[in-house]
Amino acid sequence: MGARIYLQHPGHDQTVAVATGFSWGACLLGFIWALSKRMWFAAFVMLAINLMLFGIGLWGATADLIGLLLSILFAVVCGAYGNQWHRWTLEKRGYVAL
Repeated sequence: MGARIYLQHPGHDQTVAVATGFSWGACLLGFIWALSKRMWFAAFVMLAINLMLFGIGLWGATADLIGLLLSILFAVVCGAYGNQWHRWTLEKRGYVAL
């Protein structure tokens, strides 16, 4: 399990813990995970990419295999960068690391 980084908004007493390392939630749940973290833009982009990859899979057998491989690759990328995206989103909202 990775370490955690704690962020706090200067105007509030709310502290948010953001994990470091691989995010299984982002990998397995994708845009639903992003919605649960209130990352609206990331959720929209993840959903759009998933729909495009799904559309590739509708073209035929070869495209179906390519679409599956690209979907798996995209899920792994989301898992690898998900926690970084969450921290970046919180910092854009004014949170600072403790």
